[in-house]
Amino acid sequence: MKVTLALALTLLIFVSLAAAQATPEKLFRDLENQIAHAVIAKDAAQLNKLYASDYVSVGGTGQIWSRAEIVEACVSGRRAIRDAQIEKITVRQYGDNAIVVGFFTMSGKDGDKDISGRYAFTRVYKRDFGEWHALSFQATPVK
Repeated sequence: MKVTLALALTLLIFVSLAAAQATPEKLFRDLENQIAHAVIAKDAAQLNKLYASDYVSVGGTGQIWSRAEIVEACVSGRRAIRDAQIEKITVRQYGDNAIVVGFFTMSGKDGDKDISGRYAFTRVYKRDFGEWHALSFQATPVK
């Protein structure tokens, strides 16, 4: 019994250490990929989970969207993203806040307008009760 308990505790310590060693780049790349997947899948529940209630997005055309507006546009198909690939990112974490800067390439439409291309982006995150949520997003087309 004591040997089993000792093995279980050792395993728990190793698993905890492995989880704690996840780099900020990996954590936020995973979050960016989750957002991209939710947009492509038109998954309102996942987008509402990943975006803070006061989320704001500034798209490549300069249009400002609230969380409700961007989720509705994605779910309705008015903004239809077919593919998105997150490229290099840089993360600056300040306690419970983080700024992610990077590039992504996507294919899709906003209404009748083709918005496919490569973009530079900045996304700001905050951590509430251990969970990270996107606060804001800004994208600029890369020519």
